[in-house]
Amino acid sequence: MALYLYQKFIKNRNPSAPVRSDPKAPTQYELCIHQRNGSLASDAGLMPKGHELGEYAPRKDIVDHLSSQDTAGDCRICKDERRQMKHYRRRLMLGLFFPFLVQSLDVTIIAGALPFIASDFHQLSQLNWIVSAFNLTSAAFIPFWGQFADVFGRYSALQGSMLLMLLGSVLCSAAPVTAFAMLLLGRALQGIGRAGLLIVAKAILADKVSLKENAKNNTVFTIVGGVGYGIGPVIGGYLTEASWRWCFIINIPLAVVGLVLAHFVLRPVLLGPQKITRTDDSTEEVSQTFSARLNTLDFGGQILFIFGMGLFVLALTWAGAYYPWRDVKVIAPLVVGSILIFLFIAWEYMMLPGHFLARHAPTRRPMLPLNLLFTRNAGLLVYINLITGMAIYAVYYFVDLYFALVKNYSSGKAGVNLAYYMPGLGAGAYLAIFACNVWPLQTVFPLFTGCTIEATGITILAIAINSGNLQLIYGMLALTGVGTGLRMMPGTLHGIAYHPDAIASIVSLMSLALTLGGTLATTIMLNIFNNVLSQAGISFNGVSSSSFDQISSLPAEELVFFRGKAQRGIVLAFWAITAFMWLGVVVSLGLGNVRIGKGEEGDRITGKGSYIGTLLRRRGGKEEVEGSA
Repeated sequence: MALYLYQKFIKNRNPSAPVRSDPKAPTQYELCIHQRNGSLASDAGLMPKGHELGEYAPRKDIVDHLSSQDTAGDCRICKDERRQMKHYRRRLMLGLFFPFLVQSLDVTIIAGALPFIASDFHQLSQLNWIVSAFNLTSAAFIPFWGQFADVFGRYSALQGSMLLMLLGSVLCSAAPVTAFAMLLLGRALQGIGRAGLLIVAKAILADKVSLKENAKNNTVFTIVGGVGYGIGPVIGGYLTEASWRWCFIINIPLAVVGLVLAHFVLRPVLLGPQKITRTDDSTEEVSQTFSARLNTLDFGGQILFIFGMGLFVLALTWAGAYYPWRDVKVIAPLVVGSILIFLFIAWEYMMLPGHFLARHAPTRRPMLPLNLLFTRNAGLLVYINLITGMAIYAVYYFVDLYFALVKNYSSGKAGVNLAYYMPGLGAGAYLAIFACNVWPLQTVFPLFTGCTIEATGITILAIAINSGNLQLIYGMLALTGVGTGLRMMPGTLHGIAYHPDAIASIVSLMSLALTLGGTLATTIMLNIFNNVLSQAGISFNGVSSSSFDQISSLPAEELVFFRGKAQRGIVLAFWAITAFMWLGVVVSLGLGNVRIGKGEEGDRITGKGSYIGTLLRRRGGKEEVEGSA
């Protein structure tokens, strides 16, 4: 599939091909930029230097020179550049395939296994922590890896994140069922490793290439990521029927192969450590030692973020279901977590250029680039990615919970049913590839369309779960997948185009929002779910309902009552996040737009402020152009 798309939309598109104005007329060659500016032609003695392009009429010797090169009339420089780019892209595909597959697979592979893992540990009431431990560390370390990749080089960042993923997988697979904390530690290390694999892979794809080439590179890896997201629940479900530990063991050989390929295939072409610079205007020489490079990382921000968000999530998990909202066990972590989050934002603000912390540590980079967050398009993209993460985790974890608790499906059958999301995700990714590589070569339309489709899918999915209509559930899983897939590549290209000098930062910010959205969704939805059961007198902390075996052994009437309340709790949880989805549709209306260059046409940002607003205001069919991307 990936090869077909690459050949159809990338390889066979040659904008430099000769143009015939008349089939019977001699071939008229459209000169490339090297030939037009005279650099190649003058060097070859074919065109006088300083010749005016507007007065140019191809001489016979120039046409003969062009026609002797190849059927497309390309110059030697164009041919060499295209050959080198193909070779470079092959290296990227081979070297990044396993790291990218592992990070996408690890997000969803436990979707079909999650309830069964929590059941084995007798922690059904705390199952969101299996997800949150992964998401919180992933969110906190996404900016870290962006900085690390710049300061210590892409190769070190890629190998370091792969090793952490490997270590986390070993801990998870070996955790005894009496050691829930060991499982959570392994998940936390997996989250740190996953953050690195995602960010470093995206940064490598954006290195050394134009936005057009970045779109080509992302085309292939959008498919790889989509396949990983889609097949994860199916693989995880069937592996769980043998043992859920295989969901973590499978990462080990994949990570080892990724380590080897990254060393032998990617290392020669990756960017090395970048020069440390100051955030102020000082021309003072900066030390480039290891300790100086380490000092550029924002450890203070990461500590405040992890503990602040961790306590906040803990309070929301406990509130209402285990302790009343007024109980000190809820109020204390909620207040302390909120204070730490406020301090985190203040810390990041003080690290902006010219502020207190920036003056005292002028080489340190903030974890959260607030200067980007408060720009129009970056801020809107952050919210769009936030709701994308909410939708992905809602579909994978709470639809699976519905199949496992309410429908009493096995892990394998539940995972197969979640696979309906995969064709939708693939269709959405295909449409995004088409939009960015063929037509309309713009980013705002797939982003807006994806938001609308995803919001519609989540809304109708809540209705379908309430009615128990399986066919409608399957259809809405696919529709939601279309909306999600539509925004994966265009969102990244949109952000990079608006902030080409801060690629690692903008990619980190968007990935942070995606992961944070998953954390918020699982926490909010589990809180609502637990509260519905608690109000019905049911608690997962009870001795009769802390595992699936105990639930299945309930008397028939109690079991029917329990499943009815569980279904109601899941439905209300989905209704709670639909408000976030529809707000995302409104937010997407405020985005600008990026036109991706076709042929030799450059990438450009069109529209001032809201592009859709610009379309409504424009006169005479002319677009307002904001600048080059």
